[in-house]
This record gives sequence, C-alpha cells and structure tokens, in this order.
Amino acid sequence: MTATNQPRQTTAGQQEMIAVRRSRRHTLCYVLTIIGVIFLCALGSYSLYDGTIFLGSVLLINAVVGLINLYVLKRSNNVERAAIILSAILFVLTISLLITGGKDNTGMLWIYPIAAINLFINRFWPAVAVFSIFSVTSTLLLFTPLSAILMTSYTLVESLRFLLTTLALNAICLAALRSEERSYETIMQLHDDDIRQMAYYDTLTGLPNRWSFKTNLNRMLSRAEKDNQRIGLLYIDLDNFKQVNDQYGHEAGDRLLLKFSERLWEAIRPTDQLFKNSTESLARLAGDEFVVLLPNIKEPLNAATVASRVLDVFNGGFEVDGIKHMTYASIGIAVYPDDATEPSELINHADAAMYNAKRSGKNCFRFFTQDIADSLKERQQIEKGLKLALSEEHFSLVYMPIFDCGDSTIVAVEALLRCHSPDLKEIGPDRFIPVAEATGLIKDIDLWVINNALKALVNLQSKYGFEGKICINISGVELHNELFPAQVKALLETYKVSPEYIELEVTETAFVAGDTTCMATLEALEALGVSLALDDFGTGYTAFSQLINYPADCLKIDRSFVNDLFSEREARKKMVMVIQNLAKLYGLRVIAEGVETQEQLEYLKQSGCDWAQGYYLSKPLIWNDFIKKLHA
Repeated sequence: MTATNQPRQTTAGQQEMIAVRRSRRHTLCYVLTIIGVIFLCALGSYSLYDGTIFLGSVLLINAVVGLINLYVLKRSNNVERAAIILSAILFVLTISLLITGGKDNTGMLWIYPIAAINLFINRFWPAVAVFSIFSVTSTLLLFTPLSAILMTSYTLVESLRFLLTTLALNAICLAALRSEERSYETIMQLHDDDIRQMAYYDTLTGLPNRWSFKTNLNRMLSRAEKDNQRIGLLYIDLDNFKQVNDQYGHEAGDRLLLKFSERLWEAIRPTDQLFKNSTESLARLAGDEFVVLLPNIKEPLNAATVASRVLDVFNGGFEVDGIKHMTYASIGIAVYPDDATEPSELINHADAAMYNAKRSGKNCFRFFTQDIADSLKERQQIEKGLKLALSEEHFSLVYMPIFDCGDSTIVAVEALLRCHSPDLKEIGPDRFIPVAEATGLIKDIDLWVINNALKALVNLQSKYGFEGKICINISGVELHNELFPAQVKALLETYKVSPEYIELEVTETAFVAGDTTCMATLEALEALGVSLALDDFGTGYTAFSQLINYPADCLKIDRSFVNDLFSEREARKKMVMVIQNLAKLYGLRVIAEGVETQEQLEYLKQSGCDWAQGYYLSKPLIWNDFIKKLHA
C-alpha cells in the first residue's frame, strides 16, 4: 500500500508526541528568558554604573524586550513567536558583545555559550539560518572596513581564532540539533508505521483487515477492467469455530485463527501457481471470516481449484497445540466481471454463495448463481420489510390454543407472529425469521413479541379469568444474548406478570453441546421463574443424556413425528413413544404439535401425552376468535 493511499491527518498518538515536544520547548524558552532577563538586568545595571553606556543600554533594552516576551508567552502560549523573539535578543546580544568587547574585552568569551543557546532554542533549519547570519556578520565586522564601527580592537590572530572557534562550536551544536531532529523524525515514523499497521492490518494474523481489503479490491478491479482480466473472490467462513471458543477458550480460538491464516497462505501459493499472488491477496474481515483475491484467473474453475486446496487444509480436522478440532470451512466464490462489476456487489455475492455452502451441509464451496442472486434479492427485500414492520408496527400476534389431552380444556396458548408489511406479502415466518436472525433484527422482534404477548396475557387474566400459560417462541440467537434475561425480567416487572404463567420456547436445533454461554442464559431465565420448552424436539442433535443438564420443563414433539404415527416407517412411528418415555424419566411435560386427525389425538391420549395442539383442535386465531374459542 503506497503512502499516497494513507490518511494525511495526524493521529492522536502523533498529536500527543508533538504536544510533548512543544511543551518541552515552551519550558525551555520560559526558563531561558527568566534567567536571561535576570542576568541582563544585573549586567546592564553594572555596565551603566561602570560607565559603559552603550553596552549597558543594549543589555537593559534586551531585558525589557525579554520581559515583554515573557508576558506575551504566558498570555498567548505562542512558543514559536517567543522563540523567534528570544533568538533575536540573543543575536543582538552576541553582536553587541562583539562590537563593545564587553568588560575588559571579555565579551568574546560570553559569545560562545550565548550563540550555542541561540541555536538550541531553534529547530535545525532556523538554527542554520541564525548560524549563517551570525557568521557572515562576524566576518564583516572583523575582516572588512566595517570593523571601523567596533568599539574595541582585535588582532588578526584573535579574530581568526574567534571565527574558527565559533564555526567549530556552532557546527557541533548543529550536528547535535540535527541528530535530535532525525531521532524525533524516526520516532514519529515508527509511530506512524505502528498506527498504519493497526489501521490497515489485523492485529492477530497480520493480514490486511476489512478496510485495507476493500482498498485493494477497488485497485485490483480498476486494473482488471483496463486489462480485461477476471478476478476471483473466495469468501471463507469457518464452521464450528464458536465451539472452539466455548470449549477451549478464546486464546485457543485465536491460536486456531493464526494457524489457519498461515495455512491459508500456503494453500493459495502452490508450486503450480494459477495466479501471481501477494500478501494483499488475503484478508481477515472479522472473527472467523477470511477472503482470498485471485487476480487474472483464466476461468472460474481456477477459483474452484484454489477453494478445494483451502478445504484440504481441514482434512481430518484442524490440529492446534495437539488438539484436533472439528473445524471446517464454507466457501463462497464470486468472479469479476461474470458475477459483479462493483466491489461491494462482488463481496455481497461471494458472501451469499458462502451462506449457500453452509446451507448445503458446510465444508464445501459454492459458486454464486442466479438462484443465489434471487435468494439474495429476496433476503434484501425481507430485511427492508422487517425494518419497516418494526418502525411502523406491521406485526401482529395470532393465538394457537393448546389443549389438555385429558379433558380437552384450553390450558395454554401459543403466541405466533404475523407480519403485514407490504414488502413481505406471501412471505411467512419460516422465511423471514432466518433473515431476521442473520441481520440481528430478531432481537427487536423477540422483544416486540414478548411485550405484546404479556400485554395479551394481562388482558386474558383480568377480563376473562384465564389461568393457563402463554407460550412465546424466542430465537436461538437469544441464547447468546447476555442482555436477554434482564430484558425479560424488566418486561415481567412492567406488566406485573407472575413468571409461572410464561413459557419460553426455543427450538432444539439452537442448542450446542457444551455451549457455556447458552447454558448461562438458560439458567438465568430459569432463575426468573419462567418455564422453558424445547420446541421441535427430536429434530436436533441433543443427546438424550444431555437433557439432565438443560433447565427444560417441557418437550414439544415435532409435528413430523406426530404425522408419522401411523406410517410404515417403524423408527419414526416409535419416536413419539421414545420422547414421552424420556420426558417421564426426567419429569418433563410433553406437548404434541401438529395434531391433524382424531386418530392421532386418541393415540396421544392413550400414550400419556400431556398437552396437544394442531389444526384438528384449532388453527391459530386472531384475538376475538380466540376469546370466543376460550369460552365456547
């Protein structure tokens, strides 16, 4: 990255260094002026008393100017101006001493330290100017007819000795001053390099960061457009990386990322190179997301070859510090100009292809396709619609009654979200919820649902004497939201609802074995007193033995198992009984969802199922219809 691409403004660190140097110079000028004024007053007064009127007058005038300079410096804090005035005073003083000779012709001896001080209060080049003017003036006064204005006489030897001595002294002072300037410049450059490294490169891996990558991509695409070349972009996201952080700690995760960045560099520079790479070909965008730029590829399949090499890095797992992690990669590929011509569009398309790879089973790569383009367009439409729905209250709740299998009374109601945004016509929760989760909008949506569900419960209890639970679905994202339990608590307190009437449902697939953050959130919710239900139970990967560790109160049998109760697939037929026996073993309540026939309901009653819901019993109802159903 060239210097022309770097920001020109000084950083906070550089400003601090400049301020320190300025403060040092301020102190130097201040102290030297005070000392100088004292000496000038004393020596000027003595010279007048001794009859040396010219020298005494010059000294006292300089003392007065010094006092004025000191006052102005204190009021304005203008160091540069104060240094110039002080330098002028010292210059006049040295020339005056040279002209008058001082007391008993000792003026030359005082000139040496004064000249040296005059140089050191200036920066290097101003000091060179002062030195040059002083040298020229001294030479003219000592070796030309201008010597007639001298009030004392110097022999040729004295004049030569003085001139050579001052030249040597000033040269030494200038060399020291230059050395200080160079040291300061070096420190500033090193500091600037550190700032540039932090601004443009990832501190963990040393790879270019997101900002740097975008700059490189813009430059490469401009060059590719001129040279009519293709550029491949690989968007890499590590699979199961979060489990490494949760089980082994973030330091282990950092070591894995560092080792992967090294292996990634090796993977994209094989001996049979497909392209000319550079350190700018890689970047770490954030967390476990990396990108690879493939300049001047001949055809898109070249990008697939590189992607295959990256996947090979994970064959048999990824070993770090003797521990083999089951971490893999999902890779999305987009090609310029085939898939996009704008940098941001190319990144978005590669990102979309990467998510398609994740949905396809992970540990694979996918090219950006028209189907993905359509999916991306729909996703952007959904995201826009969700934001509009949140801001303009386009959401509503419908209510799904839940019945007791024993006496068929309504014992609970599930609050289900519906969206009426014009941008989301014919798009149901099964399609807009995943987008909401991916974009982070789900947190606001969950809070909206809980808020309105509690409001509905208060209404049911106060006006209609409802004594059952209200069941509220929450996203698996909330299990990693440390603020969520406190937010639920605040809403419970706002509506003064007893937590025993609240059941939060989270799908079983949101659980990851050994996920400490997830467990901490569940335990915090349990501590509030709300009950917790595992929704769609049996479709995830929760080991039955792990149930004892989850603070669950209820298992909801997935509708697919209820639907297969009388199918020919023996394993599926038996799942309802297995789940019920499991729930009995752990003392959990069982709800069967998706009941659509009398035959299914009778079987569930006979097998000991506690509660049931489904279209056979009741479809989701709007508020007024639910109230009628409640009192039917």
